[in-house]
Amino acid sequence: MDDPEEKIWLSQIPKAERTRFRPKTISSILDRLIVERGYSNEQSTLLLQEQWKIAVGDEFSSQSRVGKIKRGVLQVLVSNMIVISELEYGKQKALRHLQGALPDFKLKDIRFVLAK
Repeated sequence: MDDPEEKIWLSQIPKAERTRFRPKTISSILDRLIVERGYSNEQSTLLLQEQWKIAVGDEFSSQSRVGKIKRGVLQVLVSNMIVISELEYGKQKALRHLQGALPDFKLKDIRFVLAK
C-alpha cells in the first residue's frame, strides 16, 4: 500500500455505509410485541388495582376503580360523592402507600372522578 496510485484507486472505492436495516435483538422484538398487544398494560392495571385495594381497604375499593395515569396523576372513578369525600380525607395516606409499593409508576397525585 505504499504505491500512491494504489492509494488513490482505493480511496475512490465507496465505503460501506451504515444501514438502518440492522438485525433486531429478540428482547427488542418482545418488548415491542408486549407493548403492541397491551400485555404490559394489563399486568400494570392488575397490580395497580391490587395495591389500590390495600391502600383504601375493601369498603372503598368496592365502590371505586382505578383509571388511567396521566402525567403522574392517577384517576380513580368513584361511585358517589360521599365516597369521594371519604377518599379525599385519606388521599395522602393512599398516595404514600401507592408511591412506596409502585415506584415505577411515578405517581404524584390522585384525582377522584364521579363515575357515570
